[in-house]
Amino acid sequence: MKPKIALLSRINDERYTLNQAYYDGLANAGADCIILTPMSTENLHIFLDQCDGLLVPGGNDVNPKIYDEMNDGSYPIENEIENLDLEAIHYMYENKKPIFGICRGLQIINVAFGGTLYQDLPTQTNTSLDHNYSLNNKAPLKGHLIDVDEHSHLYNLLGAEIEVNSYHHQGIKDLAPNLKASAFAKDGLVEALETDGILAVQWHPERMTSLEQFQALFNDFVSKCRK
Repeated sequence: MKPKIALLSRINDERYTLNQAYYDGLANAGADCIILTPMSTENLHIFLDQCDGLLVPGGNDVNPKIYDEMNDGSYPIENEIENLDLEAIHYMYENKKPIFGICRGLQIINVAFGGTLYQDLPTQTNTSLDHNYSLNNKAPLKGHLIDVDEHSHLYNLLGAEIEVNSYHHQGIKDLAPNLKASAFAKDGLVEALETDGILAVQWHPERMTSLEQFQALFNDFVSKCRK
């Protein structure tokens, strides 16, 4: 039987949506998907109980109130999505089911466990990297290099250095205490994190699955969900 993966929806133009590339990456790895919208906590738990893993996708900015900061460049804010993400992350983690975070997914996972974010990298850091390069240049297979920790699980999948795409203006400032950074951009920004049952990346591998090493991230996640 194929593992079932919960995919969390997003809001665009007053519609619940999800980019097809997330589904395709999981389907190509041999998984079935359930797309979840905001709902009651009770019903969310019922659906999550039927799933073997959780993918937390990209999306809009994380609400800084969650990490006790005033809004300084975070927009738009979607409280329904915040509640969906946080409840799903905590529930799946507590039930020891694998979690894969992508872009905003990495950011909200960090916040869920007590970390903080830069709300706007260009104005709040001295970086010379364009972390929105792929969007600005319509280049889903191009972005910037990252260095991968040789002691991480991610290193087994991607090696020591690799080019990733980049579609974000927020990023990790303070890493949550129980999470480990497993990759960094050349400016020092955290590009991936890990802990037991969780892997999250700042880039968008679902847009890079034409390259074998990025489809491998989905294959690895689905493999963990089969156990």
